Amino acid sequence: MTLNRPRPRSPWLWAILMLPCLGIGILPYITWTAAGWVPRLQAFQPWMLLGIAVAVLLASFKRRWLVSAVVLVLLAIGAVPNLAMTTGESLPSDATPELTVFSFNALKAGADAGQLSQSIKIADPDVLVLVETSEPLQQRLAAQGALDTLPYRSAPVPAGGEADTVIYSRYPARERSGSLGPDATNWYGLPIVDIASPRGPITVVGVHIYPPLQNARRWQGGLLALQQWVAEQEDESVILAGDFNSTRAHPQFRELVSSMGPERSLFPISTWPTGGRVPPMIGIDHVLSRGFVPLKQETAKIDGSDHLALIVKLGVPH
Repeated sequence: MTLNRPRPRSPWLWAILMLPCLGIGILPYITWTAAGWVPRLQAFQPWMLLGIAVAVLLASFKRRWLVSAVVLVLLAIGAVPNLAMTTGESLPSDATPELTVFSFNALKAGADAGQLSQSIKIADPDVLVLVETSEPLQQRLAAQGALDTLPYRSAPVPAGGEADTVIYSRYPARERSGSLGPDATNWYGLPIVDIASPRGPITVVGVHIYPPLQNARRWQGGLLALQQWVAEQEDESVILAGDFNSTRAHPQFRELVSSMGPERSLFPISTWPTGGRVPPMIGIDHVLSRGFVPLKQETAKIDGSDHLALIVKLGVPH
């Protein structure tokens, strides 16, 4: 008489489980765009890490300690690129200062002007960057007093023009021309403004990078053009603010960040898309700086746009 004993589960099942964990773990390090498929997957990679965490728990529950350890390592490898490790630099105790930057994508100028005006007044920024804006929207903001403390600005953005971003400043500002135009970015030109602040000269770039959808090479080229421009500025204090259409899981974006400074938030702040039943899932809006100490970063919800606004406070070392 022969008993039908249950067969032990094949170790191949655990190997199959580890394969997607491996893919998720190394995804933030892949530079191949694959016609946009890789950048799109990378954008949601932080959420995929939850799947690896579940795999760790499952392997531990089944006492597959080797599998659990390997998957835990993959979890760490995949998580590290998404973390912003600050340098620990601090302002002197007698320092005053802060510079406030307000950055917002107005979604083809469809944002609610009343809410946007109120948010700008509350934040009281020294620098305001509006992406996907229009002159009629700016006129509505001015009529509501939102621009009273921001008398200086970059060039107008007429409908159908080669720029859709405007920079406003509390302090005297002069716009540069040419170096980050449409030919360099393969899309809209990025305004560059030199600001004569009481804390010293500051150069601000209003950023709107082509999304990595139909043509990921245009997206990659825009980030590269911005990175090369930053490298040419030597030791100048620089702020890049706007819609980068990139997350920390994109190696091309991290290459740009390596020449700037880390963002204040350890974990990515999700800013897009808003307006649905679920909160924003990916962080594609950023304020990057060089020559400053990031102090605080928060968001604001404004109807009519699928982006959250970013309000960032930067410390200015002596």
